[in-house]
Amino acid sequence: MRFCVIKKSGLYFQGNLTMNVDIWKNNIPKPIIIFFYSIIFMLALISSAGLINTLLPSSNTPQNLGDISTKFQYFAKHKDDYDAIFLGPSTTYQGVIPRVFDETMAANGKSIRSFNFGIMAANVAETDFYLQKILALKPAKLKWIFLDCLVDFFMEEAPTSIKNVYWHTPLKTIENFRLIIESTSPLNEKINGFYANSISFFYRWLGIGYFSNFWQQESEVLPKGISAEKLIQEAGYYAMDWLENSEKWRKIFLSDYSESYQQQLKQSKSGVFVRGNISKYPLDSYVIKMLKNIDYRINNQEEISKIKVEPIFFIPPVLNTDFNNSALTKAYNKGDISTLFAFNQPNVFTNLYEVDHRSDGRHLNHQGAQEFTRALAAEFSKHLNSSPK
Repeated sequence: MRFCVIKKSGLYFQGNLTMNVDIWKNNIPKPIIIFFYSIIFMLALISSAGLINTLLPSSNTPQNLGDISTKFQYFAKHKDDYDAIFLGPSTTYQGVIPRVFDETMAANGKSIRSFNFGIMAANVAETDFYLQKILALKPAKLKWIFLDCLVDFFMEEAPTSIKNVYWHTPLKTIENFRLIIESTSPLNEKINGFYANSISFFYRWLGIGYFSNFWQQESEVLPKGISAEKLIQEAGYYAMDWLENSEKWRKIFLSDYSESYQQQLKQSKSGVFVRGNISKYPLDSYVIKMLKNIDYRINNQEEISKIKVEPIFFIPPVLNTDFNNSALTKAYNKGDISTLFAFNQPNVFTNLYEVDHRSDGRHLNHQGAQEFTRALAAEFSKHLNSSPK
């Protein structure tokens, strides 16, 4: 008897619930109900698309990314031919010449073959993204990875471009947000940074932009008229002098910005900085943790590929008034990164800061790139000679 009462109570409750739902439907206009269900459908669609794009494995050799794809696809086919790679933003892309580096090392009795993996405007989060893809290829002979980590840059000039969409995974987007929060940039730049990176992430989450260049030939999507053949011939290096309108921009630099550059150079030589609290990265800052993780990831590669790989961090010849590299210096002094070659010292590497060696305030021309590459090889030779065998 008790069981029957409970059962009847359950039927009674179910009947009341059904009646309440019917009353709710009858009292709310159908357009609102349709809108409500449309919102649920859109949220489910967006969530499903994001989960699919996040969980599905991506190719280790990125497709349809112009010069990035050109470098990766070539390196993937010849990955076991190289001992060293250079990874960083445009200051690496247009500043380190593998051919000159290899020749200089050979003159010092070291046989090395290197490849330039520079990526335009890549900050530390994007650099780490591609570093993981390079390591996933498990190059058999790779012994050294040179890293030029841009830690205070997070603006996306074209947030909907496939180049920026591709690397904005949830984790990397969160990392970039944390870099923005702790940066010393003005509030308006931070807001713009949050907005641009959010757009890139949203496009990645929905899978928008993955095939935007699919119908184009790779040579047609290379930026600024870069020749794929020349890019491979130079093992990933491409001089500022070889880009379209390079002479025009060189004249603009000499006529409009040369005086400003000389003033900034004077400030850097004297140790006077102008970009806010340029040295205020605390020792427990997130960017220093990122650098430590990069160092650990490379050192840990030996457990994966059975080949010992050494990270070599370096700061290119840029003015401290332009880039904040204090986090790298602090990470090195703290022992979070093992090796650092610092060329942001105009009093020491004077020739690298001469106007004749610059394409602009931040980038070397081809002649300057040769000088810098030789200086980098010289520092590396000293490091090898001082390291235990």
